[in-house]
Amino acid sequence: MIAEYLEHALQFERMAVDAAEGPLKESLTNQALAYRKLAEERATRLRLHLPKAAAPIARPNCPRCGTRMMLGRIRPAHGKPDHDERTFECPNCGNEISEVVKSK
Repeated sequence: MIAEYLEHALQFERMAVDAAEGPLKESLTNQALAYRKLAEERATRLRLHLPKAAAPIARPNCPRCGTRMMLGRIRPAHGKPDHDERTFECPNCGNEISEVVKSK
């Protein structure tokens, strides 16, 4: 049951990342928080510990055509310990962009 609550929370978090600012985004975020709270309450009753949740990765818009990009790959950043290189791919025009971020 806990895993199901966490999966629902992740689904709502993903939808919130993709939603435009406003009431829908707020509603999706609140629903995700509610499922996380249910999972935490259930785990507490069962005396279990939940792992810390990773924040969803924000997907940029393609600078060439404006389409929301997809995360294509993550790999260790060359020459930068504790950093990852994220490569995003545009499903519309095939453009790719990369960013280097601190690993979590």
